[in-house]
Amino acid sequence: MKPYGLKTINHQAFINGHSIVELASTYQTPLYIIDEIGLKKTLTTYQKSFKGQNFQSKIVYASKAFLTPALAKIIDEYDFYMDAVSIGDLYIAKKANFPMEKIVFHGNNKQKEELEFAIKNEVGLIVVDNLVELQNLDMLLNKYHHHQNILIRVNPGIDAHTHKYIQTAQFNSKFGESIYDEEIIKQLMTIIKNSSYLHLQGFHAHIGSQIHELAAFSLEIEKMVNFQTKIMTQYDLALPLLNIGGGFGIKYTTDEKSLTIAKMMKGISQKLDKVLENNKAIKEVMIEPGRSIIGPNGITLYKCSQVKHTYGGKNYLFIDGGMTDNIRPALYGATYECDIASKMDSKKDLLVDVVGKCCESGDIIRQDVMLPMIDENDILIVYATGAYNYSMSSNYNNLLKPAVILVGKDVKIISRREKLEDLMRLF
Repeated sequence: MKPYGLKTINHQAFINGHSIVELASTYQTPLYIIDEIGLKKTLTTYQKSFKGQNFQSKIVYASKAFLTPALAKIIDEYDFYMDAVSIGDLYIAKKANFPMEKIVFHGNNKQKEELEFAIKNEVGLIVVDNLVELQNLDMLLNKYHHHQNILIRVNPGIDAHTHKYIQTAQFNSKFGESIYDEEIIKQLMTIIKNSSYLHLQGFHAHIGSQIHELAAFSLEIEKMVNFQTKIMTQYDLALPLLNIGGGFGIKYTTDEKSLTIAKMMKGISQKLDKVLENNKAIKEVMIEPGRSIIGPNGITLYKCSQVKHTYGGKNYLFIDGGMTDNIRPALYGATYECDIASKMDSKKDLLVDVVGKCCESGDIIRQDVMLPMIDENDILIVYATGAYNYSMSSNYNNLLKPAVILVGKDVKIISRREKLEDLMRLF
């Protein structure tokens, strides 16, 4: 939940030797911080833990969780692949000089211009979401006489017991085609067999997000290996690659139970080894972690303004950010833990709702949290905000997007804070 580099020294919070309070003063709040040392340790843990005897592992960073050019460069340094879900993602990856042959291009409604951009920039792998998309891609590949490796996204119908907004493998999901829809599968495979340019490598499934147990992944592996093997036999195809997606959960609260990355990857690797022991046709397995890589390694800093005591007995802690820099509590009730950076050891005896400055009653960062007594300009730390905070930030109420700094031995600005004049750049 807390980043690797966070330490308490004389009641004060430090990250990799840098004072949190001083960072807040220097770079202004709200402020996103990424723990560079913790991030690199996480990447190394994935490399060491996801491997087996009967398959070659490929790790794809799910960039929708957080993406800047600096982050793309780190992902490349560790020889990870990276996914993209839009032409914007592809553009940032290209500008960051990320190898385009190591891009896995996702999305349930890829536009023609996005597919053309992927083709012209020789993206390594396109994950086709549905029948119509396959038809469109085949047409474009014929137009450009371009050979393209693809996966087809399918829906194995697994309930991963996550919030309904982040379940992605139900029968009525907007993502993928059902493995049980034999007519659609037949049409997909007919196009593949008749195409000169489509090269199917295998199938992809993603069963949800914030999954904390192995059972759902174990079931997914069994279903997907059986399905892919059936298709290989039925259509006389070599399909060497299986992509089982991501969704590995992290801890957001102290009482939340979650497997470590090492334990989760060990369990998945052992299951794959067992299932693939007598199936040498599937040679490579991809996973797509995003949140579990960047989430715990990010924190957000806010400046406390005042505590408002209502007639009904509620205490509101006002901060200088809100749903513009963290929409997740308003979107699906996400919960976070908090601390005051200068009072890390102080007794927590004040019950507050931490609320932002947006004109929305739902602009709440954390409900019913115990904190020390608040002084004006205290710095609030909110933990595990590395994923889906910066990437989902907005300018609602014309608020400015915060800076993002990468903190290791040194401090680097990897996304500058917006200025007022930036609000006029599109008008």
